Order: sequence, then C-alpha cells, then structure tokens
Amino acid sequence: MAATRRKRTYRRGRAWEVIRLHHTSRNAFLEVYRDYEARVKRLVGERKIPREELELSPAETAKLFDTARLEALLRDHVGPFREASHALFREEDLAELYDSDASKIFHELSILKEEHLSVRDFPRDRGGREFARLFAEVSNYYPQRLRRVSDLFARAQKRLDALLPGMRDDAIVLRSAVLFRGELWPEEAEANLARFLGRMFAEDGGAARGFLAVARSFFKAGFFAQAAACARLGIAESSREAPSGGASRAVQARDTIREMDKLVSRCDREARALQEGGA
Repeated sequence: MAATRRKRTYRRGRAWEVIRLHHTSRNAFLEVYRDYEARVKRLVGERKIPREELELSPAETAKLFDTARLEALLRDHVGPFREASHALFREEDLAELYDSDASKIFHELSILKEEHLSVRDFPRDRGGREFARLFAEVSNYYPQRLRRVSDLFARAQKRLDALLPGMRDDAIVLRSAVLFRGELWPEEAEANLARFLGRMFAEDGGAARGFLAVARSFFKAGFFAQAAACARLGIAESSREAPSGGASRAVQARDTIREMDKLVSRCDREARALQEGGA
C-alpha cells in the first residue's frame, strides 16, 4: 500500500491546498464546537441542573450557535476543503476514502446549519408544545452532529497521515508546512510540525530527516535564511530523538546533525556572498 502511494504524483499545489484546508477547517470547526459547549455548560451551571435536564426557550436555543460563524465555517473553510479534495482525488481519478470523509463533513455541517436556522426562525406565535417537540429533536441532534463531525475529522486525519509519504517529494507541501505551521497548528506549532514530518518520513528516519529534506529544498531554491532556520529545527529534533531511539538511532541522529550543521554553514556562506555582491 505504501509503495503504491509513493508512486503517485499530484498536480502541483493541489496536495498542499488539501492539507492546508483540512487543518484550517478543523481549527474553525473546533472553535464553533468549543463555543457551543461553553454556552451549554454556562446555562447548566447557572441553573444548577444536570445537562440532560436542560430545557431552553426558543430565544435561548437560537443562541447556542452564532449563525454568522456557522455560515462562515461552511463558506470559507469546509466548502473549499471539500472542493480541494475533489480536485485532488476525483479529477485525478484517484479513489480515496479521505475524499468521502471530506464530503461527509460538509454535509453534516450543512444539516447542522439548517437545523439551527429552523430553531432561529421558529415563529414566536406558535404553541409551546410544538417548540418543545422541536427542542427535543435538536437537543439530541446538536451534540450528536458535532461529535459526528469531530469523529470524521479524526478519521480523515488518519487517512491523510497514510497519504503523506506519497507527498514527500512535493516541494510546495514541504516548504509550506514549515512556513505556515502557525496557521495549521495554532497551538504547539513546532511539535505538530515535527509529528507531521515524522509521519511523512516514517520510513526514512523520521522527523529529523524530514527537516533536513525541507532545508535542502529551501537551499536549492535559494532561500538560505529559511533553509538555515529549518536545519536548526532539525538539529533540535535530532537531539530530542536520539536518547530514546537506541544505539542505531543515536548514530543516525549524529549523522543527521552533522549534515544539517554543514548545511547551516553553507547557508551562511551563501547569504554573505549575496550581501557582498549587493554591496
């Protein structure tokens, strides 16, 4: 399976677009999910009752979600994510379960938005019994739908991880993951970047070798400052990996550090040469 995926070639830029939108969509969804949970917990705390006994008025139920944020989540994140996944896999005739998950995430959130709108726009002159029936439905649907989307993102992440080794030669993916790591992983960006590269280069020495590959890609393109910065991240990662990897891993870590030290020195020389030439 892994060997087959390595032979794949993706149209330039499309793999990165899927990776970027996957992460930014999940980040935006988690903000909506956390906001919903915070509102429910606040209401439960104020009323000092178990969550399952919580009953809300139409106005209170309508405030469980911010309509504009739900619409922005679909319009600016999950919708483009689904389209990017289709462009990468369907238009390239590559059948992937990942693409199916991207579609399911979009559809689940679309249904959630429609359910929310039905509550928000519920006629205030209608009987309380009718709203009670509607509230009973959405009070189950909301958390179920949110958990379902969360599970789909988690499953899609595992499938994306399995595809990463086949993207290791894509310079756009390599460099962009480093340059935009703060956008992909707002929390613990460096640690998550190391995990990302570790999965991508799992068969070739892990994260440290991944950092070296990215540094070389930057160097080849003439981005010496970025190459040096990436190599230094790799040196730090090699130092962390070595103690827990046994004797053979320690030897590999020393070799990787040596290569990255040389690359940093080359970057410094090239940068000085450019400065001197510009002077």
